[in-house]
Amino acid sequence: MGTFSVTIQWVLSATSAFMLWKMGNKVPYAPVIGLFNQIIWVVYVVMTKQWGLMPGVIMYAVIHARNTYLWQRDES
Repeated sequence: MGTFSVTIQWVLSATSAFMLWKMGNKVPYAPVIGLFNQIIWVVYVVMTKQWGLMPGVIMYAVIHARNTYLWQRDES
């Protein structure tokens, strides 16, 4: 798990930064990137057994789902 764990941490960080940058630019697909990132977070939490992170993952997933819905509604 060593190299994979470090790699997934980099992927999580890069995806989070990319998504936040896009959110700041009001890019409509940014929350979808956030949802995808939460899936990776679930994998990370399960792999590392850091269960204390799961409530945050769930909260962020709900927020990204809400934002996806609102942004798509505003686009139409």
